[in-house]
Amino acid sequence: MLQKHPEASPVAYDVIVVLGAAIWPGGQPSPALQRRILHAVDLLQQGYATYLLVTGGVGKYPPAEAEVMQRLAVAHGIPPQHVLCEDQATSTFTSAVRCCDILRQRGWSRVLIVTDRYHLPRALFAFWSCGLRAMGSAAPGKPARRLSRRWYYYLREGLALPWYLVRAVPVLLRRRRQTAGPQSTARL
Repeated sequence: MLQKHPEASPVAYDVIVVLGAAIWPGGQPSPALQRRILHAVDLLQQGYATYLLVTGGVGKYPPAEAEVMQRLAVAHGIPPQHVLCEDQATSTFTSAVRCCDILRQRGWSRVLIVTDRYHLPRALFAFWSCGLRAMGSAAPGKPARRLSRRWYYYLREGLALPWYLVRAVPVLLRRRRQTAGPQSTARL
């Protein structure tokens, strides 16, 4: 079962992280990207957090996904200083790692992830493996009109999750070493 944000009091999270999606020719946001950022803007305006962190680098077409999301958030009334940008990541896992660095610099750990329903389990796993207390909120709407295309997205996610498990092990081991601190190697 997918985790959704609880009907919580305002400012339940330090930040809402919005995962990128495709940019179409001419810098136009894809429907998935629009759904995600508009859902995040709505959550921010409802008071679930005071900041957005948009993430996504340049894909097939420029500009960076994060840049387009930032522009859309500001156009929908979010003050520019409340929209942070991570514009280098080109995968969900890289987004999690890069966002984790930004979040740690600010002392944030309570994160609400916004993406599509099919993508949420893998996205949450990526952020959890970085040590964040992440919850998810799926953007409303269907990821594709055609049923065959929707099956493609769910199949892709099902195949990607085991790969993420393999990728997460080194991250988890590195985190364990960092939290354990220096160990004495002196012999008696």
